[in-house]
Amino acid sequence: MNKRSKGKIYEEKGKEYLENIGVKVLAMNYQGSFGEIDIIGYDETTLVFFEVKYRKNLSFGMPQEAIDKKKMKKIYITAKEFIRRNRLENEKIRFDAVVFLGEKIEWIKNIFWGDELGL
Repeated sequence: MNKRSKGKIYEEKGKEYLENIGVKVLAMNYQGSFGEIDIIGYDETTLVFFEVKYRKNLSFGMPQEAIDKKKMKKIYITAKEFIRRNRLENEKIRFDAVVFLGEKIEWIKNIFWGDELGL
């Protein structure tokens, strides 16, 4: 199985996990002008942009370590585009990650804030 196929499988698992704990998923694999956001949804009244990361083991570090500053900037800019296109400027927003280490899943809230990106 290639990396892209595996990514899609874990994005779907992440979506199912989030829906099972009450997140209302609005979009999957949202494609903006500067990047893609894996999952977009509401955690109660907060609009959340989720990045999904998978690692089979710790050989390459924790899954969330793959969300570097460059990736954060792409997510942030794409999120702002989504907000503008959908007229959601007044929503509370948050950037989270759903990470898999093997089959163990974890939801990490506030993986970044946006302020630290210098945009």
